[in-house]
Amino acid sequence: MDNHTAEWIYLDINLIAAVLLITGQLTMNGIFIQPTGGFSIPLQGPITGGRRLVGKSNSKVSTFIVDSIDFIIVLLLIFGQISVRGTLISSGYFSIIVSGPIFGAPKTEVSEEAKKEFFEHLGVFFKGERS
Repeated sequence: MDNHTAEWIYLDINLIAAVLLITGQLTMNGIFIQPTGGFSIPLQGPITGGRRLVGKSNSKVSTFIVDSIDFIIVLLLIFGQISVRGTLISSGYFSIIVSGPIFGAPKTEVSEEAKKEFFEHLGVFFKGERS
C-alpha cells in the first residue's frame, strides 16, 4: 500500500466530519479541558443520536453564533489545524471529539511502526490467512 494511505484516511475522516458540520448533522456540544493545558470539542447531532445545538428559546442570533462556531471548526478541520481524535460513547448517543495544535493539543501523527503493523494485519485479513 502507498506510504501515505494512513494520512489520507485521517484526512478523509476530517473531511467527513466537516461535511456533517456544514449539513447540520453535527454541531459543537461543549468543551473538554485537558489536564495538559489544551482543550477538545465534542461534536454531536442527529446522526450521533444527540440533538442539534440551537440558541436558547430558538433565538436566531444565538443560533447564528453556534453556526458560526461550527463553520470555524469546519475551516480548522479542512486546513488541518484540528483533527478528529476519537469518540465519547454515552447512553443513547456518542460524540466525535476534535482537537489539535491550535487548541493546545499535540498534532495527531501516524507512527511508522503502527502504520506498518496495521497494514500487515490488514493484508493478512484480506488474504484470509491465519498466523
